[in-house]
Amino acid sequence: MSNTPINEYIDTNQLAERTSIAVSTWTKHRLRGSGPAFKKVGRRCIYDWQEVVKWLDGQTRLSTSDAP
Repeated sequence: MSNTPINEYIDTNQLAERTSIAVSTWTKHRLRGSGPAFKKVGRRCIYDWQEVVKWLDGQTRLSTSDAP
């Protein structure tokens, strides 16, 4: 048996549920290229949860005037 960790992939609806951010907001991020990386499988977009966490951590600001 391999000790390689298995990535947890979630779809946009699951992502919205976990983050309390609307599906439409995630869709806009994909269209603009401003969100976390995703994979396109058929018609579905899926996200590696660990990559989402890294992306969210990168959104940390100390002030609303901080540059993104």
